[in-house]
Amino acid sequence: MQHLSSFQNRKNYQFWLAVLAGNLLAVFPAGLLMRRPEQFWHAGLEWLLLVAVWANVPQLWTPRGRRAFRRAAFALLLFFSAYQIYAAVDIGIYHNTPDFYNDWAFLGGGIGFVLESLSLPWWSYPAAALGLAAALWLVYQVAVTPFSRVPPESLHPLGRRAALVLAAGALAFTVAFPQEAAAPQGETVSLTLELAANIRQARRTRARVQAMQQVFPSTAYDYRRYTLAERPNIYLLFLESYGSVLMTDPAFHSRYEALMADVQQKLEAAGWHTASGLSRSPVWGGGSWMAYTSALCGVRISQQPQYLALKYGFQHTPYPHLGRYLQSQGYRFTWVVPIDRELSPAVQAANQRFYNPDAWITFADMDYHGPEYSWGPSPPDQYTFGFLRAWLEKQPPKPNFVFSLTQNTHYYFAPVPPVVKDWRALNNPDIDNPAAHPKLSLTEAYMKAVTYDWTVLADFIRTAGPNDVFILVGDHQPPLVSGPQDGYATIMHVIARDADFVESFSAYGLVPGMLPDMEAAPLHHEGLYSLIVRQLVARWGSNPRDLPAYDPQGIHIPGIMDKVRAIYHKAERFKPRAEGK
Repeated sequence: MQHLSSFQNRKNYQFWLAVLAGNLLAVFPAGLLMRRPEQFWHAGLEWLLLVAVWANVPQLWTPRGRRAFRRAAFALLLFFSAYQIYAAVDIGIYHNTPDFYNDWAFLGGGIGFVLESLSLPWWSYPAAALGLAAALWLVYQVAVTPFSRVPPESLHPLGRRAALVLAAGALAFTVAFPQEAAAPQGETVSLTLELAANIRQARRTRARVQAMQQVFPSTAYDYRRYTLAERPNIYLLFLESYGSVLMTDPAFHSRYEALMADVQQKLEAAGWHTASGLSRSPVWGGGSWMAYTSALCGVRISQQPQYLALKYGFQHTPYPHLGRYLQSQGYRFTWVVPIDRELSPAVQAANQRFYNPDAWITFADMDYHGPEYSWGPSPPDQYTFGFLRAWLEKQPPKPNFVFSLTQNTHYYFAPVPPVVKDWRALNNPDIDNPAAHPKLSLTEAYMKAVTYDWTVLADFIRTAGPNDVFILVGDHQPPLVSGPQDGYATIMHVIARDADFVESFSAYGLVPGMLPDMEAAPLHHEGLYSLIVRQLVARWGSNPRDLPAYDPQGIHIPGIMDKVRAIYHKAERFKPRAEGK
């Protein structure tokens, strides 16, 4: 016991505790964010190599060498941890391959929006600054301990050899399995290979963006000769986080089936016909604007730089999207954005020039003063739809094309607003206190949110006009309650009183009712534009025998359809599951 507690052995213990803690800092963030506790015991290659070199090369044990290794260790651990957090968010939440070119625009540009949407109290910012300072202090203490606080000559020879063996083993694994080591969830994680893979992916994305800049949609979507003899009101509603996981996951399936049976019964009793199917989104877990823009424009947009290239590339040349086609047929194009957040004047002007709606209804227009909910935050969806209908009734007679995105199924899913008889009653600050709602598991919160939105939507549709057409599409899978094994498919519905129009979608995999056929091949969001126009012309066109072509995957852009999805190859090793399963 006296030998084990000697000064030399205490220094050996201190050395190895610091080495293990440093390795934990290198791999811990990915394990934490991906809910993979086994990740805590994986190896960080560069950290182990640095320790092994220091412990086994006495020529480096000089004051200058100590300073150099101390600085290198701190920089390495800090960057390693930061990169693992970034990569784990990219993969774990959005199921994207880490890509500096895409993520600088997507994640970096969204930080301000996220902070505003969370509506954090003032004290959270100084608390976060203190937490960051504490984290930096911890990383520094762990990093410098093996190189400055433990005399290297006090290390036991077996300990030095053990450091060498660990580093050699990690290096051998990296050489044998470079693709595994280039992913944050690998048995051995190599920061060097991760960065190299990221840069390669960024170059591919840059090439796709350059291809996107060569898009000429006027040829593919020259619908000028396809005129409509009748013009029903059309509502294109994207349902936030409305994914096929509702059908595939036992945590949701039975409750969702019961909910849809109730919705279908209410709609059919009011004379509505329904058809449902699947449509594959270009994004997973986030990036709603890329999902609905893909559908409106008929081109697959899966990365933020592609979206920006398309939007800013057509600021002065009108993009012939679905809204513009319907405007050419005499429709009033109304865009509803209920989020309580103002974009910068430049971004707002760019959005309006690209999408070109006749009316852009924002939170400021809705005169709402009640409790706000979900991401954004936003008024209850019941209030938004009630306000929209009242607003449309005041407009001059004209067929309407309405685009909107529901808000109350957005992550974090809870709390849900109350459902009231008159939507105007929600415009009361005292009607509800969202902060007082009980904390729910993600699974329960998501199911309650879906139930709330369909309660509201069923009432809105049931009481709509006799010639109204509703096309409802999920934007992407819900984050954190689904995983890569659930795929990218979302649920879509076509609802109208015109039975022939609804039935016509059966040729494309939709089936009668409110539940999709999970065995049918899904549509693609980027193919919905040409499909919707084709079906409108087939039912209400001046010449229904002359139909536009249906392009199932929209405009083909070389380099986009072959997007790398390396995450699929690791689906068996990384399966984030919803709480309570």
